[in-house]
Amino acid sequence: MVSRVVIALGGNAMTAPDGSARPDDQRSALTAAMEHVADLVAGGTEVVLTHGNGPQVGNLLVKNELAADVVPPVTLDWCGAQTQATIGFTIANALESALARRGRPRAVSAVVTRTLVDAADPAFDRPAKPVGRYLPEEEAMRLAALGQDWIDFGARGWRRVVPSPQPREILDAP
Repeated sequence: MVSRVVIALGGNAMTAPDGSARPDDQRSALTAAMEHVADLVAGGTEVVLTHGNGPQVGNLLVKNELAADVVPPVTLDWCGAQTQATIGFTIANALESALARRGRPRAVSAVVTRTLVDAADPAFDRPAKPVGRYLPEEEAMRLAALGQDWIDFGARGWRRVVPSPQPREILDAP
């Protein structure tokens, strides 16, 4: 009998201790994680991976803001799709390499997942999903004055928050 597990990787698990999500930090963290996943797969377990992407989306939103005078900014859903694809690409490469090192080459695929939400979901009125880096209060308040939502996380600093409505349907489930 084949067993199947779902493994969730948090977006913060792919960052440096300071919350930055440099490509090398993410690649290193995912490479290390995929060594453990490859052991499961090589042992016959079917694995489905899912991941968070709050820090990555937050960093992409900052890039949007900094480049807004040169390149049109994209919406939050586009940022989510872009980071899903990048993380999926990195996971697939790391897992395929780890499996090959074990003499168990196998194709790995990544799916960018779309969800349907209710436009009337109350989460749109109460943003609470942290994205991006921790910032000092002074910088967070400057951005809050521009219409962004920020929450104090104590000693770590302030972090931007965005709506996180409940999915009504995962459009890519089939």
